[in-house]
Amino acid sequence: MNGVANGLYGGDLPNQINTPWIDFSEQSTIVGWSSFTAKIIRYKVVGNIVYLYFNLAGTSNSTSTTFTLPIQPKLFVSISYCYGVDSNVATISIASQATTPSNVITGYRFTALNTVSATWTASGTKQIQGQFFYEI
Repeated sequence: MNGVANGLYGGDLPNQINTPWIDFSEQSTIVGWSSFTAKIIRYKVVGNIVYLYFNLAGTSNSTSTTFTLPIQPKLFVSISYCYGVDSNVATISIASQATTPSNVITGYRFTALNTVSATWTASGTKQIQGQFFYEI
């Protein structure tokens, strides 16, 4: 789905604020799960800002966790702290992207020593849930 084709850019700002959230969960390339109990990626464009909410949960089949954004960011997406579950254990995770603007978001997790790791357990339940916004 393309924001330009759907008339989301430009125009009257109050009308943009009132536009519905767009479901991007089927179009996003999601890595890290073999099946989902929750598969939600929704976004809304207001002016040149994209607001995004995500909740990806289910059976883990990979030590990595990534998903793609609906619209390429203009700049680096800052770190977003979010709720996470790794191998059935609740944890804090971070949603971030590479050091250069990209449409791929990586879900990192905190380890027991409060250090960040990109490695998840490739079995059990895995979840990342959070929200952030970025400029386009």
